[in-house]
Amino acid sequence: MIKKVELLAPAGNYETMLGAFNAGADAVYLGGQGFGARAFADNFTNEEVIKAIRYAHLHGKKIYLTVNTLLKENEIPAFKEFFAPFAYAGLDGAIIQDFGIFKMIREAYPWVELHVSTQMTITGEKGAKLLMDLGASRVVPARELSLSEIRSIHENCRFDDGKSIEIEAFIHGAMCYCYSGACLFSSMVGERSGNRGRCAQPCRLPYKTANKGECYPLSLKDMCMVDRIPELIEAGIDSFKIEGRMKKPEYAAGVTSVYRKYIDKYYELSEKDPDFKEGSIRLTASDKDRKILSSLYLRSEIGEGYYFRHNSPDMITLDNPAYNGSDDKVLENVRNRFITGEKKIDVELSCRLRVDEPAELSIKTIGNAKGNEVSASVKGDVVQEALKRSMTKEDIEKQLSKFGNTAFMLTSLSVDMDTKGIFMPNKALNELRRSACTALENEIIKSLGYKIPEETANSESFGLDDDAKAPTKEAPHKSGKESCIAVSVMNQSQLQATADFFSKGKAFGRIYVDSRIVLLENRLPEISGCDYYISLPYVLRNEDFFNGHKEVEDILKKADELKVKGVLVRSTEELKLVKDAGYKGEVVLDYGLYIWNHEAFSLYKEAVGELDLKGFNLPLELNSYEMSDLLKASYMNDPDSAPEPAGIQVYGRVPMMLTANCLKNTLDKCSGKRGTLCDYENTGITDRTGRRLPVSYDCMHCNNIIWNSVPVSLFKKTKKLKSMADKYNLIYRIDFTIEKPSEVSDILDAYVKVLYSDNKDGSKDADKVLSAMDYTAGHFERSAD
Repeated sequence: MIKKVELLAPAGNYETMLGAFNAGADAVYLGGQGFGARAFADNFTNEEVIKAIRYAHLHGKKIYLTVNTLLKENEIPAFKEFFAPFAYAGLDGAIIQDFGIFKMIREAYPWVELHVSTQMTITGEKGAKLLMDLGASRVVPARELSLSEIRSIHENCRFDDGKSIEIEAFIHGAMCYCYSGACLFSSMVGERSGNRGRCAQPCRLPYKTANKGECYPLSLKDMCMVDRIPELIEAGIDSFKIEGRMKKPEYAAGVTSVYRKYIDKYYELSEKDPDFKEGSIRLTASDKDRKILSSLYLRSEIGEGYYFRHNSPDMITLDNPAYNGSDDKVLENVRNRFITGEKKIDVELSCRLRVDEPAELSIKTIGNAKGNEVSASVKGDVVQEALKRSMTKEDIEKQLSKFGNTAFMLTSLSVDMDTKGIFMPNKALNELRRSACTALENEIIKSLGYKIPEETANSESFGLDDDAKAPTKEAPHKSGKESCIAVSVMNQSQLQATADFFSKGKAFGRIYVDSRIVLLENRLPEISGCDYYISLPYVLRNEDFFNGHKEVEDILKKADELKVKGVLVRSTEELKLVKDAGYKGEVVLDYGLYIWNHEAFSLYKEAVGELDLKGFNLPLELNSYEMSDLLKASYMNDPDSAPEPAGIQVYGRVPMMLTANCLKNTLDKCSGKRGTLCDYENTGITDRTGRRLPVSYDCMHCNNIIWNSVPVSLFKKTKKLKSMADKYNLIYRIDFTIEKPSEVSDILDAYVKVLYSDNKDGSKDADKVLSAMDYTAGHFERSAD
C-alpha cells in the first residue's frame, strides 16, 4: 500500500486539537508550558499534553511536541523535568531547534522521534544528512527552499535500509521574512527573542524607503498551496504542515478540512488511473473551498511561498500586511461540523457474575481507526452471595453503563448473573468498568502500532535525572595565553586596513576573511602575528542559478593554495560539506550555529568528527552570566582536553535578518548580477523611530543581510570581559560590516588600547573615540527573553 502524505495541523489548545482531528488531520503539533517557539499561544498544560497523546493514539493519530527554542545552561534541569512525562506517555516526536535538547532526548528517550525544526535553518541535503547521521528521523527544511531543493533532500538523504529521511514542509499560513532561526531582529530591537518563542514580529511593521516612502517591505504574503498538492506530494514531502498555533480552533479545523479533501482526491485519482504517472494529476480548489480558506485569517494577499521562485516583489504585502479577518458564517459552519469535542469509540460490554468467583468483564470495539475489532477482558473482586437483598440486573447495568468520562460510547450490554442472589459493592463494579476501559484503550493503542505508556516507561533509558545539574566546582583556568583579537571583514578595503594595523605589531590573533574576497582577489596581504580564516557564506544553497556546494569546494581549494589556517563555518550545510571534503585545516563554528549549553557543544563536537575543531563563537543573545555558565559547564564536561577558544563579539553590527527575499528587488529592481561573483552592495530602510537599518545585498547568493542600526560595542564592559578571559580561553571578536577603512583603523586602535593598554591616558582617549559612536551593549547585560 502506498504511503500517504501526513496532514499535520497546529493546535494552541486542546479544543483546537480535537477540531483538527475531527477535520481530518493525521497528526497535530502542539506546545507545552515552556520551551516552544510560540510562547504566546494558549499552549497545553502538562496534563493536557499527556491526555492528548492518549486520545490521539486511540484514534490512530500522532502528537508532536514543539521544543523548538534555544536552551540556556541553567534551564537544563527544568527542561529535563518538563519533558520526561511526555516521553513516558508515548510522545510520537519532538520538534527541535537546540542541539542540546536534541542530544538529551536522543540519549534518554530513543523511542521519541527527533524532528529537526525549521528553526535549525536546514537549507539543503548536506545539512539534512548531518542531522540524519546524528539521529534525526525528520527535517523541516527552511521555508525558502524550492521544490527542486526539497526533492534533492528526499532523493539524497537515505538510511541504510534505503528509506529517505522524512520531510515536513509548510503548505499554508504566515511566512517569516527571515530564514527561521536566523532572525535576531525582535531580540535586538524589542528584547523579545524569536529563538525563545517571543517574536514581536518587526517584519509586519512599516519602514521608510527611498523609492516607495513608508510601506511594509518585510511582510511576506501568506502561503496557500491547495492547488499544488500533487506537485508537493510527488517531490517527496512526507508531511504537509499548516502554520498557526496561535490561531483559533476554527482556523485549524477549517483549513485542515479543505486540504484533507484535496489530498484524498489526489490519491483517489491516482489509484483509479491505471496509467498514472507523476505530473498527470492537476487539482484546482473550488470557489467554495477558496472562500473557506480566505475567510480563516489569511492576509489580504496570498502566494505560493518560495516553492517555485527564489524571490520576487510579488511575494510582499507592500501596502497592507493586515488579515482579511473572518466570515462569521464560515466560522459557524466550521464550528458546527468539527469543533464538537472528543470522538467516542462504540463498544459492546458483557459481564459474567458467579458467586465465589472473580467478576469478569469483556469489552470490545465495533471497529477501531483501522476498522478492526479489538477486545479486552478483566477480572475483579470475588462475587458474594447476597445475605439480604439481591442485586438486580438493572442494578448491575446502571453501574456498568457509566461511560460518560471515558473514550467509549456503550452500544450494548449483556449481564450473565448467577441464579443465586448476588452482591457486589458499587465501588467494585465501577472499578471493574474502569479497568476494562483502560485495558481496551491499551489494546487499541497497541493494535495501531503505538507503544503504551507502561511499555515505554520500562524501555531502556539513560534517565534524565542523572547529571541533572551543571557542574558546580570551578572550571579549569585557561593555559595562560593572553586572549587575542579576531577581526571579521567583508570587503577588500576593510581587509587591507586590518592588515595594515596588524602589520604594525599592535595586535595578534585572527582575521576572518569573507570568502568572496579570496575568490575575487586570489591573494591575502602578508602579515606576521596573526592567522587567516576564510568565512563561509551565512547561508548556503544549491539552486538553479548557483551551485553552493561547488563554491565551498572552490573555497577549500583556495584555502589550501593560500595556506590559510582554517575556515569559519556558519551553517550545518557547510559543516557537512567541509567534513565530507576531509578538510585538514582548522574549523571554527560561528555564532549562528547556536551553542547555548554544554550539551549542544558536546553534540557539535560529535558532528564535527575528525575535523580539527578550534573553537566556537558565543551566541549573541546570551548575557555575560549565561555565557559564563555555558563555558564553565563546557569546560567541566571535558576537563581532560584543552578547551577550545570561544569568540565573544566586543564590537560589530548584529545580522538581524538573513533573507532570501531582496529589498533592492522589492523597492527598486534587480541588479541583474544574480549568481555572479561580486562584492556586497548596501542600501537601507528606516524604522518608525527614525533608526536607519543598513542592508547588504548579496547578489552572488541572491540574499540580503539586514544589520542593526548601531553596532554592539562593549568598551564599557572591559572589566567584566577581562574577568571572563582570566577564567576561559576567550577571543575578542571585532566584526566589520559597512565600516570604511578609516573607521576600521580607528576602532581597532581604540579596542587594542581599552583591552590591553596599561596606559590610562591611552585608554581614556580610546574611550572617547568609541563613545563618540552610537552603539548598544546588545545582550551582554540583559538576557534574551
